[in-house]
Amino acid sequence: MATYQTTYTNAPAKGLHGQIASEEKCNKISRTVENLLGVRFGQPVQRGTGDHGVVPLAAGGEFIGIAVLNPAVPPDVLVPDSYPQHFTAAFMTMGTMYVRAGGAVAQGDPVFYHTTNHRYVAAAGTDIVGPIPDAVFDTSGADGSMVEIALRLRASAPAV
Repeated sequence: MATYQTTYTNAPAKGLHGQIASEEKCNKISRTVENLLGVRFGQPVQRGTGDHGVVPLAAGGEFIGIAVLNPAVPPDVLVPDSYPQHFTAAFMTMGTMYVRAGGAVAQGDPVFYHTTNHRYVAAAGTDIVGPIPDAVFDTSGADGSMVEIALRLRASAPAV
């Protein structure tokens, strides 16, 4: 006999890091991952060296998009929850996405990415790249919470 769910949380999970939050207006592109350690879901990328290649965003790099969560990607032994090297991956160039906050953020704040803990923050600092062009936090949240960012949809926050 099949088992069934008998316990429930107060609320379902809000979203997953790298998951598209809505399709209100969304654009995605395909690019080949060049980086040996791949590209994590929800990680911003820049142009790589090859045609249609990408690598993780670094200081001074030209932002291309953010890696879209795809549960159909085979698990990578080196880095879980990522697109492996040489994989053709999906990157959002416009739209809304769920991401994990790396500190307190407020709607309308500029969007930066912390390259060590792989979370999004609202200010520059050590191991942080950005601001991501034309990106703002669409919802507020505390450190560790799931929040939404809007990429090329809302008025940009003032330069920091």
